Amino acid sequence: MTILMLGACDTSDDNNPSPVPDSRDKFVGEWTVNNEVCGKSKYLVNISKDPSNSSQLLIHNFAFSNAGEADTAIVAGSSIVVYQQINSEGWQIQGNGQYKTDETIEWTYSLLISGTLENCSCTYVKQ
Repeated sequence: MTILMLGACDTSDDNNPSPVPDSRDKFVGEWTVNNEVCGKSKYLVNISKDPSNSSQLLIHNFAFSNAGEADTAIVAGSSIVVYQQINSEGWQIQGNGQYKTDETIEWTYSLLISGTLENCSCTYVKQ
């Protein structure tokens, strides 16, 4: 005696996978910088996605530099890291930040400007 069983699978969703969340999304936008300890006034920063790198962000006006080109940062979960780089103003910058649930980023970073090292911290508040 032979028993033949046929089964079927529902494949209606096989070609439409759920989108993977982009960890950069929470960082994208305009931010007001507060609590600056390096003598900078209150200023704005704009963060956008780097279209050429799926884990990288572009930060415009990092550390109130008014640099002509954006600085780059890498995102991993709720952390953002600006690896050591020379911005278009000739400043050596590096630092890291932590995204908080109240839509702020707590930053610590260093600047080397014309041979003078500054260790800084600040808070970004999302607009």
